[in-house]
Amino acid sequence: MGVELADFAGLESGDLVKLIPQTDSARRQLDGYLTALLGRFGDLEGQDAVEELCRQFGLGHHRARRQAKTANALNALPNTLDAAKQGWITIDHAQAMGESNQRAPLSPEQELALITAAISEDLDEFKKTVARDEDQRQADDGLTRNERQRQRRSGKVFDGDNDMVVLHAEFDRIAGERVKTSLLALADRMFREDAKTGSDRTHEQRTADAMVALITQQPERADKAGSDASSEGSHTGDTGDEQSGCGELAPQATTLIVTVDYDTLSGQLKNAGLIDGTPIEVDELRHIACDAGIVPAIFAADGQPLYMGRKQRAVTHAQKLALYVRDKRCIGCGMRASACDAHHITWWDNDGPTDITNLVLLCPKCHKKVHKQDYIVVQESEGQFQLRPPPRTKARSPDNATDHPPGITLHQPLDTRALSPDRGVSHVSR
Repeated sequence: MGVELADFAGLESGDLVKLIPQTDSARRQLDGYLTALLGRFGDLEGQDAVEELCRQFGLGHHRARRQAKTANALNALPNTLDAAKQGWITIDHAQAMGESNQRAPLSPEQELALITAAISEDLDEFKKTVARDEDQRQADDGLTRNERQRQRRSGKVFDGDNDMVVLHAEFDRIAGERVKTSLLALADRMFREDAKTGSDRTHEQRTADAMVALITQQPERADKAGSDASSEGSHTGDTGDEQSGCGELAPQATTLIVTVDYDTLSGQLKNAGLIDGTPIEVDELRHIACDAGIVPAIFAADGQPLYMGRKQRAVTHAQKLALYVRDKRCIGCGMRASACDAHHITWWDNDGPTDITNLVLLCPKCHKKVHKQDYIVVQESEGQFQLRPPPRTKARSPDNATDHPPGITLHQPLDTRALSPDRGVSHVSR
């Protein structure tokens, strides 16, 4: 179906004020209608199929997964979904209700009361209303409000739409205050340092820098001599560092995997990048290496075999690094590589070799889909691997039944840059 849009180039402000709410109402209705369609599709094909369809819209992994979860949650709240389809409430209001209903089911009367509140409240105010209502519904579960909040804690780290990394977390009030106190204390310390040095760093930039420092670094206490002096009655005047409660910050053990080409003709490093393919400047690589231990692993070099055949079932460290570079993440859901296992495409029990061409990265959940739900690994024409649901077929006869899905024949060569002796992967520990 098509949507006819009015030409607004010649309209004055008064006319625009009339047109904008009408357009917003139409957007709400379309959002609700799309969510209803996805919910129905999920009933027929499953939530994984909804997520895959959303990704075809051009959405990233995170937004596609969230869209699929919203459609699934609102299947249980037809009145809420209908209110969104009519344009009375936004899909974000409906989503808040759907998530709350999954944690503590709503009665029809409670659902209608929240719909009424959603019509008149903005999203921030409505989320507080939903939280208070949820606490009341759970009042007889024997838990305190903070314990219920703690059950709802969550944290996510994902690649944003603007090529930045996004960190999103929700805490109970007690844990949240601890985080805020530590974060603001370090941000205040940075503010004082900026005032001394004349830095033009913004508040948001200081907060981001403080968050990186708190997550990737750890405070060092005063040395033993200083502690002994304090115990003997010495008193040190308050300093900015002591007021912040952070002390000096020392690097924590953090491992980065960086790929880099070595040009044997020029003897120079080129094409440095992170495991997900994000390029980094060679100068930045040198900066990281200044306070890091580097353990090079040259793929396909002596002592780093990538083809083990039937000699052993477990993958080698070099093979796992090669899979990190080639697959970058779980081929099914996109989970980060460090959380994944190496899976034999043609199963080891079916005489599959432990060769790099017979291995892919799968997270534990997707690995279970292969072994328990007959999902299959396929290779696209471009050479990338994908995890697909089992094809819909008629009931198999007993003669054609098999205990394991057959392996696939690989016709596409691997990226030779990722596996050639001139390609290196470094563990950079900070």
